[in-house]
Amino acid sequence: MDAMTEIRLTFFEECDEQLVELDRGLAHLAAGTGEDTIGIVYRAVHSIKGGSASFDLHELSRFAKMFEGVLGKIRAERLAPTEETHALLARARAVLGHLVEVARSRDAVFFELRDLVPGAEGETPMPEAAAADEEPAGGEVLDLSEFGFTPVSVDFSDVDLGPRDYKIVFRPRAELYANANESARLIREVLSLGEGFVALDTSEVPLLSALDPEGACLTWTITLSSTRDESSIREIFDFAEFDCDLEITCLDAEAPSDNGDPMAGLDPDVAALFARLQASA
Repeated sequence: MDAMTEIRLTFFEECDEQLVELDRGLAHLAAGTGEDTIGIVYRAVHSIKGGSASFDLHELSRFAKMFEGVLGKIRAERLAPTEETHALLARARAVLGHLVEVARSRDAVFFELRDLVPGAEGETPMPEAAAADEEPAGGEVLDLSEFGFTPVSVDFSDVDLGPRDYKIVFRPRAELYANANESARLIREVLSLGEGFVALDTSEVPLLSALDPEGACLTWTITLSSTRDESSIREIFDFAEFDCDLEITCLDAEAPSDNGDPMAGLDPDVAALFARLQASA
């Protein structure tokens, strides 16, 4: 067994562990029990998303990203965890587990075929993106009606692409530096999204005699004007979000009227996830 095969097998073992954590977390979330339950659930899906993207498992990565987006809305208290939401999260968990098994089975069959015909397809499975670009044999058009898929026309003519103003409050914890992240680099990446300025709050810095050299006591407030959305800002903190306190506010965002719709305010990808799960119910 080559090194890449071993690494991929380890990834799927970690997926199994994360799915167990996800099951436990979703159960606690539905029951309203457990400490930092939404954080545990979010990290489980986030871990699967990151690993699958590294191995070009695009379908798994895309679905995990959508699932993570929903959990992020709940975590930020922008989506209420209602009974309907819990049911959809349970269905999303089932789909995520299925996609993990599909990717695992595909790997197993590929490597068995490769062993029968050494060198026929190289050392690693063909990325899903490349496979998706290939047309069906004979030029046939795939009929997706049996999956309940209905094309939807979306009009983006009224979308406002002008810059928005954001306030980002960023307070690193000691763990951020212990994990080799740098506040300065993260702040520079945020500023690269547009124009802005940074204010430093030193009010929590203790006297020198009480200063912990490995601690963290500084807070930065970044005011940013950018055409990018909030998810682009959060993506910068993707691997540091659990090692800092982060608050992002769109200063000129008008709170939409949801008219009682729990899905109001979701981005299109997240809304599509809910729509697909409801349609398959």
